[in-house]
Amino acid sequence: MDLQAFYASFDQRVREIVAYGYEHSPAFRQRMDAAGLTPAAIQRAADLARLPVLRKEHLVEIQRQGPGLGGMLTVPLSSLRRVFQSPGPIYDPEPDEPDSWRWAPAFRAAGFGPGDIVLNCFGYHLTPAGVMFEEGARAVGCAVIPAGIGAQQQQIEAMRDLGVTAYAGLPSYLKALLEKAVELGHDPRAWPLNKAFVAAEPLPPSLRALFEEQYGILVYDGYGTAEAGNLGYNGPERQGWHLPDDALVQVCDLNSGEPLPPGQTGEVVVTLFRRDYILVRFAVGDLSAVMEPGPPTAIPTPRLVGWLGRSGDSVKVRGLFVHPRHIDETLRGIAGVAAYQAVVVRESHRDDLICRVAPASDADPAAVSAAVEAALHETLKLHCRVELVPGLPADAKRFVDERRWE
Repeated sequence: MDLQAFYASFDQRVREIVAYGYEHSPAFRQRMDAAGLTPAAIQRAADLARLPVLRKEHLVEIQRQGPGLGGMLTVPLSSLRRVFQSPGPIYDPEPDEPDSWRWAPAFRAAGFGPGDIVLNCFGYHLTPAGVMFEEGARAVGCAVIPAGIGAQQQQIEAMRDLGVTAYAGLPSYLKALLEKAVELGHDPRAWPLNKAFVAAEPLPPSLRALFEEQYGILVYDGYGTAEAGNLGYNGPERQGWHLPDDALVQVCDLNSGEPLPPGQTGEVVVTLFRRDYILVRFAVGDLSAVMEPGPPTAIPTPRLVGWLGRSGDSVKVRGLFVHPRHIDETLRGIAGVAAYQAVVVRESHRDDLICRVAPASDADPAAVSAAVEAALHETLKLHCRVELVPGLPADAKRFVDERRWE
């Protein structure tokens, strides 16, 4: 599909959601008024470039400003099915309807359907990943085991006993699960597990090859966020992420906010068409590019080339966003920490966050280590490895990402 024609297909829905949001969402009306815009100024998808993007930090501030998530909701909070919390905190409302995060097309493209039993290892605690992918799998007719993360031995028993055919979760967790199964004396290749849908962290070609060549598991991946749900997914060619046709996903210039032509790297910006929660021109913080036109594909929508980095300071570790500011605020409140450095590493296709801590001379090192580990887990929802060091250079960066994606 031609890119211009694809975006033009959203024109009517853009007009409708802008008019509806302006009338029913105080927060959206305030954004429009601040930009000197009325709904009449936004008649096409291309016109959205006149409205400044909404960033995660803005979203946090808006939601703090009063009831109805700061005026972003157009329905009573009590009418929602669920409300989740992402780091920030950002509250992610889920309407009372099936597959509201719109992942069914991604699961269907990955070959999931009736007769499949899915082990869903996305997290279920506060953040929406577990539920959103469960809803997508259920929408295409799968039975789902809500496994979450952890309790690997029980998960392996379920895979063996129930004849699990499909996996949903982080690619690194699938690798850890299969390795644990082998360690316990199982042969995953003898199981009916033959397909996987993974998201929330990069899938390097080497890891995809390991799953397929060593275990016979065909792996598809997709891209989305807690706030916006499905923003792209593999088609049968498994090259790039097809843009969904039920949300407007653009790649925009970081400075001007203007949509970019294929091949140019910019920021992913999304507009949803749900009427209970107005999310228009939301910059998710990731960098990507629309693929250059090529041979026809089974799914006709344009594709993103993949994840090309972050536009801000935060990074994603094991599927969760980590912002240097959150680490700094947490550790400043712990007595006995003279200096620290947080380092993100990747070993054997698994992310780890290491916090190197230099204790004060009069502090109990063991107590400082325990306090840091507990506080970071509470703030980030991640288990971090604490390494005590004698000291750190005065010019040492407080946050370092050493990962390489091969």
